[in-house]
Amino acid sequence: MRKNVFIAICLLTGWVKTLCAQSQCTVTHYDEFSGMAQWYVTQIVQDNQGMMWFATWNGLNRYDGYEFVCFKSRVGDGIDMASDRIQDMVLMDDGNLLCQVEGVPFIFDVKTCQFRTIADKQKAEYKSIFDDRQKKGREGEGAPYYIYEDHYHTKWKIGTNGSLTYLDAKSGQEIPYWAAGEQMPEVQYNTTDRNGNVWLCSHYGAYKLAFHKKAYNYFPQEKTSQIRSFYIDNKKRYWITSKDDATIRLFSADNRMLGYLGQDGNLHSQYTSFKEAVYTMTQDTKGVFWLGSRFNGLYKLEEQPNGTFHIESFQHKADNSYSLSDNSVFDIKEDRQGRLWIASFNGGLNCIEKPHQKEISFLNKNNVLKYPKDIAQRARQIFITKEGKMLLATTTGLMIADITSTKTRNITFKRHTKDAHRKNSLSNEATMYVAEDNKHRLYVCTESGGVNQIITQDLTADQLEFRHFNTSTGLPSDVALSAIPYGNQLLVVSNNQLIMLKPDSDDAQNYEAFFWKDRLRFSDATPTILPDGRTIFGLQDGAFTIRLSEIQKSTFVPPIALTSLSIENGQPNCAANALDTLILSPKERDITLRFAALDYSADNQILYAFRFGDGDEPWNHIGKDHSATFLDLKPGTYQLQIRSTNSDGVWVDNIRTMTIIVKPTFWETRWAQLLYTLLFAAFIWAILRTRRYIKTLNRRQRELHEAYLALLNANNAPQSNKRQQGTAATKPEMKPEDEAFMQRAMKFIEEHIGDSDINIGDMADATATSRSGLNRKMKSLLGVTPLDFIHEARIRKACQMLEAGCSVYDVAYNCGFTDPKYFGKCFKTEMGMTPTEYRNQH
Repeated sequence: MRKNVFIAICLLTGWVKTLCAQSQCTVTHYDEFSGMAQWYVTQIVQDNQGMMWFATWNGLNRYDGYEFVCFKSRVGDGIDMASDRIQDMVLMDDGNLLCQVEGVPFIFDVKTCQFRTIADKQKAEYKSIFDDRQKKGREGEGAPYYIYEDHYHTKWKIGTNGSLTYLDAKSGQEIPYWAAGEQMPEVQYNTTDRNGNVWLCSHYGAYKLAFHKKAYNYFPQEKTSQIRSFYIDNKKRYWITSKDDATIRLFSADNRMLGYLGQDGNLHSQYTSFKEAVYTMTQDTKGVFWLGSRFNGLYKLEEQPNGTFHIESFQHKADNSYSLSDNSVFDIKEDRQGRLWIASFNGGLNCIEKPHQKEISFLNKNNVLKYPKDIAQRARQIFITKEGKMLLATTTGLMIADITSTKTRNITFKRHTKDAHRKNSLSNEATMYVAEDNKHRLYVCTESGGVNQIITQDLTADQLEFRHFNTSTGLPSDVALSAIPYGNQLLVVSNNQLIMLKPDSDDAQNYEAFFWKDRLRFSDATPTILPDGRTIFGLQDGAFTIRLSEIQKSTFVPPIALTSLSIENGQPNCAANALDTLILSPKERDITLRFAALDYSADNQILYAFRFGDGDEPWNHIGKDHSATFLDLKPGTYQLQIRSTNSDGVWVDNIRTMTIIVKPTFWETRWAQLLYTLLFAAFIWAILRTRRYIKTLNRRQRELHEAYLALLNANNAPQSNKRQQGTAATKPEMKPEDEAFMQRAMKFIEEHIGDSDINIGDMADATATSRSGLNRKMKSLLGVTPLDFIHEARIRKACQMLEAGCSVYDVAYNCGFTDPKYFGKCFKTEMGMTPTEYRNQH
């Protein structure tokens, strides 16, 4: 309402004044609906750590900017406190709180968050503190207000009846900010915190008065409408065009409103619509104005000596290929040859070679201009460098051409787009704007890919290299509508914020809603510096002005408090702020820590980051979240560092460090590691020993196996050969019981080697063992089963008989084979040749 009244006054007088923004006040009410334990507040104090404390009739409440925590005496804690009604509270020199409950003083230790009883001999001394305060309060009764001067040197009068007024610096008059009872009931001043916020208490809760100063002034505008363009002409007048109500306003260099331009060419003192939304305008070197509209093509304005304008319009004509290619004109620029270049949103690029002839021809895609017809039709903005290079921002990439040639028909265009296989390509094809900074570096603003700096020096190169500024590199937003240079910085306009980009340091300062103290939405209008030095910005519902030098953020450095600590998902410890070192037992591995930057100017707008380790890790940015959880921590010593912004979003040097020591279990100590090493060594030794034993056992089995086969051969050999085989038939040394077993087994085999019907049962009976015992015994001694041993003995005997010249038929039947063919197959499997071949070789 106040804004609308102000605008109306400005329009009636016909002047726009450069005003200093008035300090403003934001009131926040806290009661039980905000989390406070009780709405009856008797005293408010800020402690030495920066925490706010509220004395209520339901205990002591601590506030960290996010939530309230209530502390009170509990049954069994040894504190003889009659009730939880805290009547008064004082901050002591040691940083603790002195509380009065039912006339009795108690100490509250802010580090341990516990009440302490005061010794009887000291109670009278502490009680006198409250008596003196009450006496002073009675002497001061009747004072109807409290005077406060904010950071911006504005004096405020806060009435005990809830009224608020401020002293106007120019007139010296008191101006009501709100009437008594409009915002607050009867209140009492309690304290001013370190950031300049005033805290008041009442019987209906507590109130915080946060004072700030809007850095900008709304530009007077009769109707709410989106601003599309600003333009400063050669007489230092400035033009403002709007979309929704289709107005064109003209102002003098000293900010006088000269009138609304109508389609009759006159400037009207009363509100008048041009009836066509003008999106862009320019003035050529001969003083002629050219206006591009959203739907009705191009307008030519020639100013007459009497101050009126002769208006001529140009539109697209389907039957004329040399007419304007499209009626939606978004930008107009004049080059050094005096040609006009016109960007249309559905017809690409147009050129007027001789704009001051009586008959105007438009060169475009429909005739001789060598402009891509199908790939870059939606053109938004034209930028022409001093060297004569044109950069055209379109929705399908960046078009570049060398326009130094006087032969427009010979000008060719190169298109640069996003390349999925090239990191340094354009980040987004929907380009919005091309800007140049004070170091003559070029930047391409994109719809959703941030800002791209052109690195390649030769703009006519087939391939350009870009440096990207976007959310992955620290830019707060990927939306870049336009940009203007400011010192060594680039001021980028986004949807709902301004971004001060510092290309040399990759730093970006963000100015969003909680800086402006308003929800602003910017339009596509390029910010423009007015003749008086202010910069004007277009909004979706109007415009505002500001001096860029006044865009300054708070330098307040809020301390970071640790508000609670939960170990193994247990009960939160609200006295965590006193901890510099946290020692966790071997069974404690999971912790959750909550923290808060104690800046009460803008609740819940502070950003946080932490890092965990040895202090060299990168920061983990967690946004507005003010807690961190660490699970399954390994034994060791860690450094947890937490930092934050202040309420204006500025990262400050307020790092809070906590050392966390995680104690190991026995199995995680060096002794356990030594034990693990010894056990591992013993395990390896056991494996090697077992392997060696198995190898020894296998070797012994092979020796016994071969010895008994040789013994059988020796026993079955002819008498003439027994002497030669005597060594091989020597019996190996064995246990007596094993020797007896093998003698019985050998006897059975010798007697039945030619018997094809023998089986394991027969052999078990002969050796006085069971079938399984026989199998187990033979395997342990010789490494083979009884049947395998018999089979090998038969093959050995067959070799002897074949060497003696016996026939295969006789050998087969004498060695226990009923089928000579089967015998031949088995013999070849064992010896690698047929029985006949073996006999012939021997």
